[in-house]
Amino acid sequence: MAVQVKPCGSALGAEITGADLTRPLDAAAFAQIRAAFYQHEVIYFRGQALSDEDQIRFTARFGELRRLKLAMQAHVEHPEIFVVSNIKKDGKHIGSYDAGSLWHTDGAYLVKPHAISALRALEVPAENGRTLGDTNFASVSAAYEALPNAMKKRIEGLQAVQSFEQHLAKTGGGGVKKDIYSTVKAASEVVHPLVRVHPVNGRKCLYVTEGYTASIVGLPEAESRDLIAELALHCVRPEFTYRHNWQQHDLVMWDDCSTQHKATFDYPASSPRLMHRTTVVGGAALH
Repeated sequence: MAVQVKPCGSALGAEITGADLTRPLDAAAFAQIRAAFYQHEVIYFRGQALSDEDQIRFTARFGELRRLKLAMQAHVEHPEIFVVSNIKKDGKHIGSYDAGSLWHTDGAYLVKPHAISALRALEVPAENGRTLGDTNFASVSAAYEALPNAMKKRIEGLQAVQSFEQHLAKTGGGGVKKDIYSTVKAASEVVHPLVRVHPVNGRKCLYVTEGYTASIVGLPEAESRDLIAELALHCVRPEFTYRHNWQQHDLVMWDDCSTQHKATFDYPASSPRLMHRTTVVGGAALH
């Protein structure tokens, strides 16, 4: 079957069918998927019973994968795999159990932010025949394009402080996040453009989130706080979003430059959820 792309959201999102990711794809099929990814910003594949090795092989075709060997993931064979899960073993969480509680973009606190994230569903909570734990995505390229010209002019050239320490403060900062923080040796403050230029397609993207953006360089504290709040709220307006309802064996990939995401914690702690993520390393933020 040939690869097919089915858009599923007005601003972002597409389902990819006709590709068996358990096997290496030929160059033409991969090129079609890659083009769809940079056009739709979030793509997903249903019914892909992948191994960790399959996921690593496929996502590594998009670029170098980040390797993290975390103390709480001693059971994971491959350092390219990051575990997102509420499951406990011997009284301790086996992965990041509260990932995505705020709107954010992965790796914003790094000098070289993440380029792409890919999340694979191994176990998905369900109730009354419907799977729970949806993930919301927002297109910050569409959000930028929809800004009034006066706002585009106002924020042109501004830079923002992205802080993992602020993220810890906002989320309570459990041991899992502290483990991540110490492993990646994140700076206490990293400055990135408020408007990033996408390194592949050249689209301008708002780079401001409730999860990581601490301040805007050069602005008084009150003005900085108000502008961050205004832009962060604008980014997640319904017309810029897509909500993914997970199924077991889904693989969902998103562009960390042009999107934000937030998890939906609508399932009880007793319902197991297990996801494996791979992450493509990005370059320095362009502006």
